[in-house]
Amino acid sequence: MFGFFKRQNGGDLTVDQRLRVLAGCGIKLNPGMSPDSLGVSHSREAFQKDPYRLLLGALGDESAEGTYPSNNVWHFDTECIEGDGSYVRIAARLAEMAQGDLPLKGIADHVDLESGTVWLSFTLDGQAHKLHASINEDWVDSKVLSELARLLELRRTGRRFTYIDLKGQDCLLGCATVKERDLLASSTGLKVDWLW
Repeated sequence: MFGFFKRQNGGDLTVDQRLRVLAGCGIKLNPGMSPDSLGVSHSREAFQKDPYRLLLGALGDESAEGTYPSNNVWHFDTECIEGDGSYVRIAARLAEMAQGDLPLKGIADHVDLESGTVWLSFTLDGQAHKLHASINEDWVDSKVLSELARLLELRRTGRRFTYIDLKGQDCLLGCATVKERDLLASSTGLKVDWLW
């Protein structure tokens, strides 16, 4: 499947080499995962044009079983609010990517699209939080993401949530130190912003 990643014209890196670059930036395959398990279906030309963006997307894609190849990146579809549990899933995935730096407890939500009642609640460091969200069809309310990002930053762990715009309804979210974010940007040529 990844034969087209082999060196061509002396300039291309293999997928293993690209994964080592990403690992140096804090984005690693989960134990038991291999490059062949990523299930990438893009053309050789697409990978030659934009290899890191596509590889990060594959690393952050959820499988049919609900698992991810990497817990350090999420290929996030912003059109994902369908009902109860939608915001729980978002908060739980961000907490998982923070690797203990955002220990959310008792995560719950209520999403009633007809009445316009949407909230996410959780406890962090013994303090209860309840975030109210706006409804825009089935699009996520970015204020919820921003608040989770703010809460992580306030904990002063040295890690913050990152954001890579994919110019559509999806994006790449991650969690990194300043050094990891800067290295990811310089190593891949991608614009890596802090999630606000």
